[in-house]
This record gives sequence, structure tokens and C-alpha cells, in this order.
Amino acid sequence: MYLLLLLIFGEIIREFFIFMITACSKIVYKIYDFCSGLIYPNFCFYCKDFLQDKSIFCESCKDKIKPVVTTNLEVTNKYKVKVFSISEYKYPVKSLVLAKGGSDIVASRKLGELAWEMTYIKNVDFDFIVPIPLHWKRYAERGFNQAQEMANIISKNSGKPVVNLLKRVKSTQRQSELSPVGRALNVHDAFFLNLKQELKKNYECKKILIVDDLLTTGSTIKFATKVLIELKPESFTAIVACRVI
Repeated sequence: MYLLLLLIFGEIIREFFIFMITACSKIVYKIYDFCSGLIYPNFCFYCKDFLQDKSIFCESCKDKIKPVVTTNLEVTNKYKVKVFSISEYKYPVKSLVLAKGGSDIVASRKLGELAWEMTYIKNVDFDFIVPIPLHWKRYAERGFNQAQEMANIISKNSGKPVVNLLKRVKSTQRQSELSPVGRALNVHDAFFLNLKQELKKNYECKKILIVDDLLTTGSTIKFATKVLIELKPESFTAIVACRVI
């Protein structure tokens, strides 16, 4: 009897300590969050106005982001890619896209947050996410891949995995510097499938979400899709931060 009471009492003490540690952790986090807000206040990424919460843009700048109608890229007779985008290639979202030139990885993650919050992508059925890769030279120059960072945030919100099925084998010029014809030639044969032959069957009949930061003529996504068609997926959807219209 004494041993039973001792065990019950010990369990009560254990649960009490767990409760206290959890409660204290929440209090400490709130204090830290409050203090960090005082030391590092939040500002609108575009106009730099002070923000009272952890939003990316102030309400005034957010109102400038207008919905963009989805577009369909025809890749083959069987496959089309339905492309969602946060906005046209205009400010304020444009400021987040351009921040990659300054190696601002946080801006890329914010694009992922906006993509999830402000488009219909959360209502799209997909099995996994494939970011458009950078060539290793561009990656070394920048230190990160903007599409990869966006994909990671979308993965976190959707619960769907990021799978790096593509490898960029051709060091290309920046698409923004080229004509429409030049853009198509620029990314021709730029990608190959980064997957062993015996694993391809694991991706058959799957729904693929492609992620990139910017859509101009659609050449990059088209050529990437042509490579992924080898997997015999069911469908393709894409999400980009901005679309040039």
C-alpha cells in the first residue's frame, strides 16, 4: 500500500514539473518575442513603415498586390502546366524577388509565405514539390536557391515533401536579359532528371507542384516539365512569385 501511494505521489510530482516547465517555457518565449520586437522592430519590406505585427507588408502595400489570373503552359498534347502567381512583376512583391541579388534569404522565405497565403495553391491537390534548381555557379554566387526556399515554406504549410528531382547542368544567362527566343534557347537542355532509374516508378501517376520565383515566357518551367514527363506523372501545377504580363 505504501509503495502504491509512493508511486502515485511520484507520478503527480512528475506531471506537476512537466506542467511548470511547459508554462515557464511559454512565458519565456513571450518575453523573448516582446523584447526582440523592441530591439528588432518589424518594418514593411517595401515602404519600411513600422509594423505592429510580423506581417511582410503594411496594409497599404498589401492592397497594391492584385490577383493574377492563372495561365496554362502547353508542354505536350497530354501535359499542360497550370501556373499560379502571387502578383504581376510589380512592387511590392517585386522587391522580394529582387532581394535575391543581395543574397537576402529571408526575403525568399517570405515569398513562400505569400505564395501560400495569397494564392489558391493551398486548395490544389499535389503529392510533392519540385523547385527549379540553380546551376552550382549561381548557387555559389548567391548562397541559396530562391525557389528552394519558397518550396520549403510551402512544404511546411502543406505537409507535402520537397523532392529535388531536377539538376541544372547548363550555366545559363539571366532570363530577364534575353529576348523571348533567346530565353527558350537559353534553357534548352539545361536540366536533367536527378534520379536513379530504379526509383522512377515511385513517382508514376503523381501530381507534381513546380516552384520558381519568376515567370516570363514560361520557357524555364516548360523545359523542366519536359524532363519530369519521363516520370509519367498524372499532372503538373506551378507556383511562381511574380509573372510578367
